[in-house]
Amino acid sequence: MKLLFLFATLLPLGAETLSQGERDRAMSHLQATRKLYVDATAGLSEAQWKFKSAPDRWSVAECAEHLAESEEFLRGLLLTTVKNSPVNDAKREAARPNRDKMDQMVPAMVADRSKKAQAPEPLKPTGKFSTQEQVVKAFRERRDTTIAFVEQTSDDLRGRTFSLGGTEIDLYQMAFMISGHTERHVKQMREVMADPAFPKK
Repeated sequence: MKLLFLFATLLPLGAETLSQGERDRAMSHLQATRKLYVDATAGLSEAQWKFKSAPDRWSVAECAEHLAESEEFLRGLLLTTVKNSPVNDAKREAARPNRDKMDQMVPAMVADRSKKAQAPEPLKPTGKFSTQEQVVKAFRERRDTTIAFVEQTSDDLRGRTFSLGGTEIDLYQMAFMISGHTERHVKQMREVMADPAFPKK
């Protein structure tokens, strides 16, 4: 009890740590989309892994690499924003009535494949991984680190915000953005696999 009190006194005035329910919801979504990625990349032959439906379209391999690299980049962006952005209590309170709705809307919005987007140059696939196993392993390890952050952080994620395509979201919702981004590109993998010319094996 004394340790809990001491911990509370070390937090900034007005700081709000995540509830266990919030942690569980975010971790569950991150775990579910990790499984989508692992399932989509499992059991593919080299021909299937590298198949492109057109020269300007990504293969499953390229989608997989992009997600592995993006996981590190987006988590780094989250951590940098935590470090450099002050808590804004007024924004936190203004957003509170619509929190649950936004928590659900963010991953759905990011995963929506009807809205096209260009990957930034540093996150475009370059074939840096030698094998399928390496890229999948990298993604899983990086996603595990993201999940561990959500599980353990005492940072005030609700009191800090980030602009997502002109929509202001809090940093807790950035975890759902990361997860939704995975779902978006797993959908892209499925589109590749649905191409009539996709190799049978």
